[in-house]
Amino acid sequence: MAVKKVTIIAIQEKYLDTITKQVKEIIGDNVIIQSVTVKDLQCHTVSDGAIVVISNSQIKGLVTQLIPRDCPIIIAKRDINYTNSKELVSLPPGQEILVVNDNVSNANETVESLRETVFEHNYHAYIPEDSIPETIDYIVTPGERHLLPQGLSNVIDIGSRLLDISTFEEIINLLEMDYSKSQIIRRYFKACVSLSGNDNYDSHAKDIRHIAQYHFKDIISESQSMKEAVELAKQYSLAHDARYIHIGGEQGTGKNMFAQAIHNFSRKSDQPFVSVNCASKDSDEIELILFGAANQDDVFQLAGNGTVCIEEVEELPLDIQGRLFQLFNAKDFSQIVITTSTQNCQELVEKDLFNRDLFNLFNKNALNVPALSERMEDLLPLINNIKQRIKRNDITFTSKVIEFFKDYSWAGNVKELYNVITYLSLLEEDPIGMEFLPFHLRARADEQKFKNIEVNKSIISKIEKRGFLDESIKILSAFYEGKKEYISYGRNALKKQLEEKGLTLTEQQLRMRLEVLQELGLTIVRQGRAGSTISRKGEAFIEDYFTSIINK
Repeated sequence: MAVKKVTIIAIQEKYLDTITKQVKEIIGDNVIIQSVTVKDLQCHTVSDGAIVVISNSQIKGLVTQLIPRDCPIIIAKRDINYTNSKELVSLPPGQEILVVNDNVSNANETVESLRETVFEHNYHAYIPEDSIPETIDYIVTPGERHLLPQGLSNVIDIGSRLLDISTFEEIINLLEMDYSKSQIIRRYFKACVSLSGNDNYDSHAKDIRHIAQYHFKDIISESQSMKEAVELAKQYSLAHDARYIHIGGEQGTGKNMFAQAIHNFSRKSDQPFVSVNCASKDSDEIELILFGAANQDDVFQLAGNGTVCIEEVEELPLDIQGRLFQLFNAKDFSQIVITTSTQNCQELVEKDLFNRDLFNLFNKNALNVPALSERMEDLLPLINNIKQRIKRNDITFTSKVIEFFKDYSWAGNVKELYNVITYLSLLEEDPIGMEFLPFHLRARADEQKFKNIEVNKSIISKIEKRGFLDESIKILSAFYEGKKEYISYGRNALKKQLEEKGLTLTEQQLRMRLEVLQELGLTIVRQGRAGSTISRKGEAFIEDYFTSIINK
């Protein structure tokens, strides 16, 4: 009987990792499960007859031509992991909640899911082009907290959305598995509990790789810094005494791509290439991989006479680093051993956080892959290369978007650029303008919107504690209208103005309310004839307050 296989395809590694874990929890005991990002998908990746699950309908056009014709394709549907919603469910009914996701479509989907199940509250999808209602009590995000400014106290993270139960029913039906409805439900909720919490993703989690698919011709190197890195890597590839090579660089710069290119350029190109990521394994697991056991080959045995790449070597515990050096010192290795690191190993050595002997061994043949911000001459060629790889050469961008790309810091380097271009390729827009960029790229521009929610909520709360919010709004409105006419008010003139608007206060009551507004920085109090007026902070507050009332 043929082994059943399921291949899961998604754009983002984070989401792919989460739903792969979910699928393994539910059907992993009976099926071989493979996962791959769109950027790593090749024509030979998916086996004939495998069930293919793609993360959304938008990527179907990108991947169909790389999937065997006899493979059924399931377009995944998503739902909230309700085991993460305790904080939300515990809120008093009637809360005004802003839902923030990585794009408007996903935000709307999340809103619909919440309205169907946690129906006690009022939900609003966050749309960057619109102002945020100042009546918002809480912000809810499904695992996208990084899109929000730090320090907000009213954020509830309900964790990444998962595949919904109907998607699993479809998978199980195609696999012709004998699962009852109740068994599917039990396993589904077991997976939800297993994936509960908001820290389930390991950005480094990758299986051991056995294929080197990249060559130096695949590395974009228009910039001088990148040309120098490629040239140095080629020298190491051909040097017979360069058995140990170290590649440093920030996350997302393409260190593993360099490692694969070195292997394919070397005399070992016809031998296996095996790569293992130290950051994705616990100490017992990585020890077993590196040193093997009675019934399991170690990574060096798996590589034969080829190349071993130890990714993020700085993540190894010091005792394992010492054992690794002893192993290299004791045996005459026939393999090329490549290590990579995200952190500066020299600095770690000086802090006694990295084995000095191991560092000295690898540092003899070391190179650094420059950050994207250090090689901006490569930006447009990289964008064109990505468009070509995903077969979307027709995508165009406005000049403002291109300038934004050039000015943006790209903390996630080429990996972040790839994710952004792939996301934009799914949009039916031409050219793509600033308004269509992913939320996280516009975080700086949107940051003040979110901070205003926090500030204004705090102001309202402090005034409400004194019991005179409506009266304070009327006082600020009077100051606001007066400022437009270049009029300031003494206390008696203000009292008269308020009475004309139907608000009667004693002098003591008015003084108390003015003192609170001054403490909050909403008014500027001046002595004598100059009178008092509203501050800029007060203007912003009253404008936002009335905007929220209108929007509500």
